[in-house]
Amino acid sequence: MRIISLVSVLVLSSNFAWATDSFIEEHNYEYNFQSVNIGTNPNSGSVVTVSDSLNLNDVNVSISGWSDSAWLSGADSGNYDKVVGAELQRIGSYGWAVRNTWEDAGSHQTIDNYGYRDYDFILLSFSEEVQLDSLNFGWANFGKGSQEVSVSALSDNGFNKLTSANSTWSNIISDAVSSSFSIQRLSDNRGISTLDFTSSAKYWLVGAYNTIFGTVANGSRHNDAFKIAGLEFSNTTVNTPPPNTQVSEPGALALMSLGLGLVLYRRKRRV
Repeated sequence: MRIISLVSVLVLSSNFAWATDSFIEEHNYEYNFQSVNIGTNPNSGSVVTVSDSLNLNDVNVSISGWSDSAWLSGADSGNYDKVVGAELQRIGSYGWAVRNTWEDAGSHQTIDNYGYRDYDFILLSFSEEVQLDSLNFGWANFGKGSQEVSVSALSDNGFNKLTSANSTWSNIISDAVSSSFSIQRLSDNRGISTLDFTSSAKYWLVGAYNTIFGTVANGSRHNDAFKIAGLEFSNTTVNTPPPNTQVSEPGALALMSLGLGLVLYRRKRRV
């Protein structure tokens, strides 16, 4: 009986050695641009790291400005369709704005779709895939009508098209998940927009309402202007704890073989 018990224990130990349990952790983040890394690579430059609400996971983020304010050789509609880099400007406590090549310098800058019907956007680059959940606006142009924002979860292919500075918005988001949303008015012309994405991406475009990204019922066009003051995003990670025992799989098999050998040896001696 003692030998059988020994074998049972060895088999049980082997099962423990093989067993692993994984679980998914959900992380929620809030980023208010307290510090900013300007560029398209979140892992270089003045790296900015955002921790989740429980300090379980960190994500790096950087921002850059873009606008369709250049001539697209041979295929331009007359509105300057080529998307190129644009200057980012922080406007006090109101948040971040974009100044494209057609705009004068000054504190009046916004993310807008005025003028030559060029569309200003901010690119958010993350060190890992995240889901963008909401946007906070320090100021929006509610005095000129309803305000809308367009958002896109870019693929790596779309990111490469954007940074090539030789594509149109429709080409850049051709394989992306995109949509447009209303901006809810708060006090002092501040605003908030709650997003409904279920997709995750490392690169997110956020900018002035552009129907190529998606339409909003009763949304008004070419009167949108705002400054982004913050955002919320989330992601999940798979956590795999260490095995329940220190015994390795080969070691467990060796112990099992030894136990079975002892059983056969004892039986042979009894014959």
